[in-house]
Amino acid sequence: MNWLGYLNPFHYLAGRIFLWFWLVLLTAVFGTLALSRALVEQTEIRRLPHNIAQQLQQQLQPFADSRDSAELITRLQQHRPDRWLVVNADSNSVLTPDLLPRDFDQNWLTELSQLSRPRWLKHHNTSLAGPFLLQLGEENLALYQKRQRPPQPWWRLSEIPQHVLLLFTLLISAVASLILALSISRPLRELLQRNLAFADGKLDSRVSNLIKRKDELGRLGHSFNTMAERISALLTNQQRLLRDISHELRSPLARAQLALGLTERQNNMEQLPRLKQELDRLDVMLDELLTFSKLDAGQYQLQQQRFDLSELLADIIDVNKVEADAKQQTIKLTAPNVAEIVADSRLLARAIENILRNAIKYGPPRSDISCTLQQQQQQLQLTICDQGPGIAAEQLEAVFEPFYRVSDSRTASTGGTGLGLAIVAQIVRQHRGTVVAETRSEGGLCIRLTLPLNCGFG
Repeated sequence: MNWLGYLNPFHYLAGRIFLWFWLVLLTAVFGTLALSRALVEQTEIRRLPHNIAQQLQQQLQPFADSRDSAELITRLQQHRPDRWLVVNADSNSVLTPDLLPRDFDQNWLTELSQLSRPRWLKHHNTSLAGPFLLQLGEENLALYQKRQRPPQPWWRLSEIPQHVLLLFTLLISAVASLILALSISRPLRELLQRNLAFADGKLDSRVSNLIKRKDELGRLGHSFNTMAERISALLTNQQRLLRDISHELRSPLARAQLALGLTERQNNMEQLPRLKQELDRLDVMLDELLTFSKLDAGQYQLQQQRFDLSELLADIIDVNKVEADAKQQTIKLTAPNVAEIVADSRLLARAIENILRNAIKYGPPRSDISCTLQQQQQQLQLTICDQGPGIAAEQLEAVFEPFYRVSDSRTASTGGTGLGLAIVAQIVRQHRGTVVAETRSEGGLCIRLTLPLNCGFG
């Protein structure tokens, strides 16, 4: 009996939407029909103008000498077939019922026969004028002149039979509900298929038809594609990180093992400084990985305090001056005497030092590195520029993504984990600031930090 489950429309979104909207439309249709039948009267009675009544009375004078109703009906049919209706006023019976429309209530004629003045009765395309009373012997007769109005065009709903109109309405509502249901479920089905394909490892799976829509479903498709792009980029960068980290860790480990081997073989301590240098490099790499993972997961405990950013910047420059002097680089600082800020000094120092070390690393020998600190209203702006090769415009935003490196080289001069600027972006973001990278027209890269004076974590 499992196949019955596949036929159950409630197991499908399209089936539920179709049945719901069709039920709503049918309820509205039947309610409208019921209300129209209750409020709209199909038969209308008006006063017959006096001059028309006199003309019709004169037309009946030649038939007043008939012996009985049968002869009258015969003569009327010979003169004007299907024109005059005859009602026996005594028995309230219609003597010419075949001339009446099928849905006409004959009680209207018997009721009008009791009136002394003629009336004008309209029923759909049929109009009756009467009654005109004649007495033939002992029979009291009421005559009505029948006129057929021209048929209405076929597109007039009033002329369509009620059962046909009902069936037509059911068909239109079913088609409309089905189209609406499919228009909602079909793009969702595409999204489901692409989602399952993405989960199976097809990282290039994207929705194409759904994003053409301009409604919420279209925005859902765009958000799925954006999510897929970011996850794909993240997985790609993580795979590259694993390759890079494995290489970076293997190199110092190999050199450390070599230093240990030489120490054991030569039985002296000459290789100990080299061994310490490699171990320190391993420690720095692992520290960057741990710092970024904590910042990315929001597990880093921020400690805000008021301090002078100008003083902190000068201390960072002094610490890194030795490395800059080795390349004959000049670090120029432009900052106000005092620039107080409420933030986590330890994290900001880490971010600024990462930027400055990058500038020293990628700046050419005998070049200048500028550090400019400015206060603008309720925020501080720090710009660090080098005179290196710069970065292509399409890579300026990507340099702040985790595990991203502009160069694929793994040499000591250009290598690294690709986490330095990613850590900077996380630190600045947690301080409610912004960080951007710009390539100068005269050459070189500028990193600009913008921080509020009171970062207010609470």
